[in-house]
Amino acid sequence: MRINEAAREVGCTQRAIKHYEEKGLLPPVSRSDNGYRDYSEEDLLTLHRIQAYTKLGIPLKDIRSLLAGESKELLSAILQQKKEKAEQDHEQILALESYLADEDPRKLNEAIDHESIAQAIRAQLPGPYGAYIADHFAPYLRHRITTPAQEDAYQRILDFWDDTHLRLPLLYRLTIRLPHPPVSAAQMDAQIQSMLTPTDEEYEQMKARTLSAVRLRRNPLIRYSPAELIKRSMMRSLKDCGYYDIFIPAMKDLSPEYRAYHDALRTINDRLCRDLGLYYDADFTLRLR
Repeated sequence: MRINEAAREVGCTQRAIKHYEEKGLLPPVSRSDNGYRDYSEEDLLTLHRIQAYTKLGIPLKDIRSLLAGESKELLSAILQQKKEKAEQDHEQILALESYLADEDPRKLNEAIDHESIAQAIRAQLPGPYGAYIADHFAPYLRHRITTPAQEDAYQRILDFWDDTHLRLPLLYRLTIRLPHPPVSAAQMDAQIQSMLTPTDEEYEQMKARTLSAVRLRRNPLIRYSPAELIKRSMMRSLKDCGYYDIFIPAMKDLSPEYRAYHDALRTINDRLCRDLGLYYDADFTLRLR
């Protein structure tokens, strides 16, 4: 089947098919004697999968993993998210119907909730603080609060930022306005697992990258570059305002996913520092002992 026929069969454009081929989602297609692409039935099934996955909003890099036959945890996670979204939409529909009948805003406010913790934080902390938290911790704030412990942690976070007077550097404020690709639950799990149980080869690569970064920052042009100075100033300001003593523990209580990530990162970081003889100085910079 030629590319124009395949495009009609699948319901996409020829340009899209060529793009999938360029990105490695579709294996090299055989050619007919006259040089035209010849799409097989298996190619068509792959194209149908790609089209369906893109309609579900799955990034191409995740589609590549799904097509490679990896775990279907990602699809299961997307299904769960859509079920939760459907339940939330149904709750809001009922609440709005009730409000149209009695026009009591107190009942409406109590009946509905934000779709996610990230959305709630953006609403309760309008401006750069809420945007910074919702963006920086986005993969861990996709769900609603479901337990009293989470509710307590959420309130601690709001109280902390309500009482904090920290000016985020311009670089940070510009960064949080940029679009970022979503991180799937499967990607988070894989990242955590790679930190907890890296292979010998992966760990040696981590050590090499860490040493290279430490040595690079010895260069005065790097150490005293505007970006590095801003970063160190930001970290000192965060430490002084209680970010690491109040906010981070509250984040760990709010999000089990963030707790798993934070603890895994701490474990691999401690191991690297121990094995390489590294320590953090007063400027939050890794140094060799």
